[in-house]
Amino acid sequence: QCNKIDALDTFHRQVFEEPTKIGIIGSGCSVSTEPTASISHYYNLVQVSCIASSPAFRDRQLFPRYFQLLPTDASLAITYMGLIEFYQWKRVAIIVQMENLFTVAMDELKVLLNDNSIEYSETELVIDEAGVNGGPPNSTIVNLDSVFDESSRIFIISTYEPLAREIICEAYRKGYRYPRHLFFMIPWYVNGWWRFEADSYGCTVAEREDTLEYSMTVMNLPFAAYLNMSTTTDTGHEGTDNGRGMTVREYFDKVEEYLERPPLNVTLYDDVAPVCYDAMWTLALALNNTITEFETNISLSDLAYEAGNMPNRNETFRMENFTYQNDVVMETMFKHLEDTDFLGVSGDVTFNEVGIRRVTQYLILQFRKNSSKRIVNEEIGVWSTNASLVYTKNSTEETTWPFGIPYDGVSVVIVINTVHASLTSIMIIFSTVGILFSVACLVFNFYFRNQTLIRLSSPNLNYLIGSGAILLYLAIIVTVLPADTAVFSSVVCNLRVWLTGFGYSLCYGTILVKMWRVYYIFSNPSTLKKANLHDWMLAIMVLCFVILDLVMLVIFSLVEGLRGNLRAERVLDKEASSTTTGEQGRIKEFYVYVCDSLAWDIFLGIFYGYKAFLQVCTYIPAS
Repeated sequence: QCNKIDALDTFHRQVFEEPTKIGIIGSGCSVSTEPTASISHYYNLVQVSCIASSPAFRDRQLFPRYFQLLPTDASLAITYMGLIEFYQWKRVAIIVQMENLFTVAMDELKVLLNDNSIEYSETELVIDEAGVNGGPPNSTIVNLDSVFDESSRIFIISTYEPLAREIICEAYRKGYRYPRHLFFMIPWYVNGWWRFEADSYGCTVAEREDTLEYSMTVMNLPFAAYLNMSTTTDTGHEGTDNGRGMTVREYFDKVEEYLERPPLNVTLYDDVAPVCYDAMWTLALALNNTITEFETNISLSDLAYEAGNMPNRNETFRMENFTYQNDVVMETMFKHLEDTDFLGVSGDVTFNEVGIRRVTQYLILQFRKNSSKRIVNEEIGVWSTNASLVYTKNSTEETTWPFGIPYDGVSVVIVINTVHASLTSIMIIFSTVGILFSVACLVFNFYFRNQTLIRLSSPNLNYLIGSGAILLYLAIIVTVLPADTAVFSSVVCNLRVWLTGFGYSLCYGTILVKMWRVYYIFSNPSTLKKANLHDWMLAIMVLCFVILDLVMLVIFSLVEGLRGNLRAERVLDKEASSTTTGEQGRIKEFYVYVCDSLAWDIFLGIFYGYKAFLQVCTYIPAS
């Protein structure tokens, strides 16, 4: 009944009823196994469980003579962590029922998540068994509306079946399903667990199946149903094929033969049935080896008689003489259980140092719809502790995730906004026309440089004006180029300033010095002074402006650029909010690259302020 009180009551009735027991198999659940496994050694009994899987049983001080055929659920933490790393998820959510069976396993997973810098959230669910908190019996104390962390997409659910069904129904109501959400379910639920209590929890079986589709289960191997059916075991009926053990297929044939026989009268069994069969063999082999050792080791046999306060009958100790005071028998049985090593119908049976079955491989199962559109839990791969995920049964990443690997809610699709393509095209076209016009003016200036009117305009200085105009048009083209990377944006924003600075100095600086010469000529009527203002002198003045620009740009680039501030910074585009995109609902965020820093703004203020001053100086003489 998975009840501590019932388990203890049954244990004591069995212990004190004849005949005297030698060992215990059970109980059926972790919660009912804990009290019996913690006291059975006081009766010098060893205990073997085939269904319990709580990590708490690893404590040899609390459960000193206990062995477990199912690996603990805590061992799944390594596999969860491996899959999280394999699929490069950065955030998961844990939904755990507050029972030792679940919390210990999830605590180990949380340690691994922290060690690997994986974000996680946790929702703890407490069951109000008696309804003492105002709710109906066996209901959750917390509100299931808030069971899901809305910022997460990958959920690891660790609860008993009824609560799992309730959570899946709540997920259906919220529209949580693949490809936008993924659930990891407990491996040892009864086959078809989601179909039970069809009229409960506010959703139908079909709706549960729609929600579960493509979710996963991580299962400890070995399990008989997933072994090679032709594997020959070390177990079976004596004399079968000259002592050969049964194959896994023969085992299942025997099961089918006995199912409907009294007193069973059942029509189905679950995945742990082969494990319990191997548990019987585990205890039987240890008993057989203990009997053999008493027959061959006279000293040990004498110790067993003494431990049972029995006179030595000049014969080897017989197990029929065991009493609950005989710790020698228990210790001998315990030693042989520790040495267990055989191939059963559920796979290799060996125990680690704390009596838990060893496991090195884990089966990865996925809920998929079959040809009848019903959900089945199919094998898709095997995870090894010393390797990685290997897809099996013709599964591939594409068949496992037809709409892509589920999104963890952390990584986002970065969209860099640039100048609109149509505006970019228009600006480039106009700038190109301006460049061509400037080139035409330069050609015209060169071709007619000896004409009186052109010669009076100083054709050599006109070359500087045309060159500056070309640089300014190029600055426009550079400004509207689609800078969608930080490096390119940084180059563009710096190049724009260099082109604008040099172009402005060449173009307007030349106009300035030409106007200054006109002003100088009219302000100084002396013929001698007028004759000394040659074009090369004015060109040197323009060159001084260019050198001043160069010095300012180089100094700022070396000093501020080396400190990392002369660069493009990514900032959120306030006009385009975050959205979701694609089947998986990946978050799309819109950004623009800008050249921005306090030092950068100060520099541009000085740089362009100095040019504005020159512009003002150009108009003062003219006025």
